[in-house]
Amino acid sequence: MTNQSAQTVHDEYWHVHVDKETYGSFFYTSLLYLTDYDVDFSGGRFIFIDKAANVTVEPRKGRVSFFTSGSENAHHVEKVSSGRRFAITISFTCDNNYAISDPVVRGEDPIVHGEERD
Repeated sequence: MTNQSAQTVHDEYWHVHVDKETYGSFFYTSLLYLTDYDVDFSGGRFIFIDKAANVTVEPRKGRVSFFTSGSENAHHVEKVSSGRRFAITISFTCDNNYAISDPVVRGEDPIVHGEERD
């Protein structure tokens, strides 16, 4: 993330959103931070919205955040005001319609679920 203008609505990370509503396949969301807040960039903190009190996560290189993707975890990210903020987002699904098949390595027989290889 940078302080450049958003190209699509999904680039507008500073708006409060729910991952499950934005991306129907998300059941769980994880973030692996690759840069440090207040070292590599300014702004860009991750904020969970809560009626009692918001919870702020300051990105640190190597820090992992993992949460359910439903309305119980509405959130946004502060606009990055300087520098570059890098994170890897990995989503997990519980819906077979969005499942990704296990890869088949060339030269190996594919594994059929529930069956063992000889």
